[in-house]
Amino acid sequence: MSKLTMALKKQGLHALLMSRSNPDAISKHVKWLLRHDARLQHRVSPWSDPEAAASRRQKLRVAAVQMRACAVGSGKAYAELVYRLAARAAWEGASVVVFPEYSGLPLLGLVPGASKVASSAPSLEDASAMARGIGARGAPSDLFALLAPYAQRAYVSTFASVARELGVYMISGSMILSYEAGGVTGLQNMGWCFGPDGSRVARYVKCHLMPMEAQWDLKPGTSLAAFSLGGVGAAAPICMDATYFETFRVARAAGADIVAVPVANPEPYNMWYALRGIWPRVQESQVFGISSCLVGKFAGIEFTGRSAVVCPLEMSPGGDGILAQASSHDDEEIVVADIDLDALHEYRASNPLRFNPKLYSNYPVGLYDRARSARREERQRHASHGTGEDRGGGVRTP
Repeated sequence: MSKLTMALKKQGLHALLMSRSNPDAISKHVKWLLRHDARLQHRVSPWSDPEAAASRRQKLRVAAVQMRACAVGSGKAYAELVYRLAARAAWEGASVVVFPEYSGLPLLGLVPGASKVASSAPSLEDASAMARGIGARGAPSDLFALLAPYAQRAYVSTFASVARELGVYMISGSMILSYEAGGVTGLQNMGWCFGPDGSRVARYVKCHLMPMEAQWDLKPGTSLAAFSLGGVGAAAPICMDATYFETFRVARAAGADIVAVPVANPEPYNMWYALRGIWPRVQESQVFGISSCLVGKFAGIEFTGRSAVVCPLEMSPGGDGILAQASSHDDEEIVVADIDLDALHEYRASNPLRFNPKLYSNYPVGLYDRARSARREERQRHASHGTGEDRGGGVRTP
């Protein structure tokens, strides 16, 4: 293929992806969806009345979206997917709606032919091979990097528009998108919290990577963001972050009463494995937890999980720390529960915790980045010796 042909092909792809990710078209489409949604036409945002909002800070109805992995061909189709799920939560009275990790994965379908490949390819690496013909080398990171500018347009405009039209706080889950810091660019697993006016309340980044994410050369976050949901302290560590107790204690020290955990577990469901995440963290830190899971198969990866709203054991009706939980680990569901902040504060007062503030104020998230660098250097040493083999020695990468 000549350089001219390749340049024209890239220009054509750019124009197509810009059109498919058009923020104005997405915003207008979400407005259209609401106008034609009989369930919600006369609904008033729970955050629109200042007096009601003040009392709502003590009692909230929250929703965890259990979302099925799929691929869509346009930003408007993605907006329909997100709206449909969020509208179900809003119709049930939720004022805070949480989506899962990799909630932006369907946007890979913006790339021509990706929807079909994603449903049939044995692995994400094989699905990413389509990028070879459109300017990338074929690794997953290349496909994510190619798509990132367009995916971010569609992702942000979708969640901002849906949050604004439904009048709810939305924690978007996450997507692999590009970042720039100090003149350096790269990819991170990130998401946003959007307010009921559609504004971006906060951005958060995954700090503890899965092995496959490290292989994709993602850059881990270096801090854990805390933010406000209408006056209620909150945080959103992503998936693997919740397997480290320090993250929840950092959130608690920052004033969080609610910790939302977007999840995408790439493994068969096992209840005992699932318990290593949000449930023990909630018990240790005395917060309300919202776990939203991605489920289904996508490019050979099986995602499973049971979305839930979790609380300290003594505050749950069944004494098991569960306020509400999905009935399945592989199907789409909306999990809704009421949480009482006054009751949580009373519980904390009668059951004080003993923390090590010095540790959490200096929690060395950066050590994982250093470990990853050491791991990369080790692989390079193996390659330079001609073995081409990673024997797993040296510093372990989270």
